[in-house]
Amino acid sequence: MHSRDELRDRSVELEPSWHELGDGTKASYPIDPDRGGTWVAAHENGFYIGLINLNLSDDELDPDRPIANRSRGLLIPELIQLGNARDASAKLDQMDLRGFSPFRMVLVGKAHSGGYEFTAKRFDAMQLVDLQPFTALDAPICFASSGLGDELVQCRIPLFASSVAQDPNIENQRRYHRHQWADRPELSVMMSRADARTSSVTSVFVEGDQRPKILYDRFPIGDPVCDPVGAGMLR
Repeated sequence: MHSRDELRDRSVELEPSWHELGDGTKASYPIDPDRGGTWVAAHENGFYIGLINLNLSDDELDPDRPIANRSRGLLIPELIQLGNARDASAKLDQMDLRGFSPFRMVLVGKAHSGGYEFTAKRFDAMQLVDLQPFTALDAPICFASSGLGDELVQCRIPLFASSVAQDPNIENQRRYHRHQWADRPELSVMMSRADARTSSVTSVFVEGDQRPKILYDRFPIGDPVCDPVGAGMLR
């Protein structure tokens, strides 16, 4: 499941749909109409890619980094064409990433030994490194990001551990992605602040060899439950 937190002045995203790839297979992903990219995609064979912005402090950023003039969202439509996580990971390792802002990327695919495996990568605008080399996906994992600074929203991780990791059923996952602290909406999983909000959650469900099921929930601006800050601004 992948939340999208977006600035209020961005265009409304296009919900996930199945796109034909160069080899005739298909992948499903939403589209950012402003820049043409996406933040999450699922291949019909169960291969998954998710991209999470990496928000570093000024002290962590290399002052000699290239100017960011390329959209991170363009990476996934290119990588999903590979059709499996290992090949996509290898291609990402070889790509010229100069001009992209920092990001983390999670790639999940079927393992040769059965089940699923994943890898997580981190790009700091200068260097791409493995956060997690390929390993079995046998327990729930969570990544948290915020334009306010990623370190501020790591409070979401203990919440995930207590609400999802102990019993990772679909309803617990859905509740987690809709969780909001009344006194900290700007840091919540379902985030709401003056300049941005959680605009949607895209969920990918894979069962056996069936084509993944894609569930997409869009949250309207100013909804008093999902976007209390926006509701207050509208009033």
